[in-house]
Amino acid sequence: MRRRTLARLSGAAKGVVALLLAGSSAAAEPSKPLPVVTGKVTHVNDGDSIEVDMSSGRVRVRMSAIDTPEYDQPYGSKSSAALRAMLPIGAAVELEVVTQDQFRRLVATVWRVDGERRVNINEAMLLEGHAWAYRRYMKEARFCDLEDEARTKRLGLWGQPVADWVYPPEWRYLRNGEIRALPATFAETHSKCIEVLGLAGGATYEPPK
Repeated sequence: MRRRTLARLSGAAKGVVALLLAGSSAAAEPSKPLPVVTGKVTHVNDGDSIEVDMSSGRVRVRMSAIDTPEYDQPYGSKSSAALRAMLPIGAAVELEVVTQDQFRRLVATVWRVDGERRVNINEAMLLEGHAWAYRRYMKEARFCDLEDEARTKRLGLWGQPVADWVYPPEWRYLRNGEIRALPATFAETHSKCIEVLGLAGGATYEPPK
């Protein structure tokens, strides 16, 4: 059963990736819109990944530019619960597809669509303090701004003791045996987030107006 399900997921994803590749020049140029596909949420896996039914089948989706605590780290289950509240089963969504990752998931900005109302769920998770800006993969400084706003207000995970502010990739490195111990308490700042963006080749930072 699991193999058939994964095959269906992969087959549906291939169709969307073909669409992405057809518009690859648009994806490479920020001034042009990314490919958009639509569907309905069938499952929320954790705080930053979902499954969506489209006309071509079911696809797994990894939300772009954000990273949420793992289930076994502080705030992990609450982050997942927050995403389930934002994206109940059957919710209509639009996916702005960026790429496909090594796990054959579509990497996308997820918009919840309710009539004429559209909500950017990736940004909402950051703004309400349920996610980190994903330093390695984000392309725009505004994700640092959204994270910093939530941290300043002590919303969501930022309301926990500072000792529990563990950047999810570091938690995974420890769990996978790539590091022996977590670094000292993660004292993240807005300026450090922007610095990493610059090192990653992101856009020149312009403070929010």
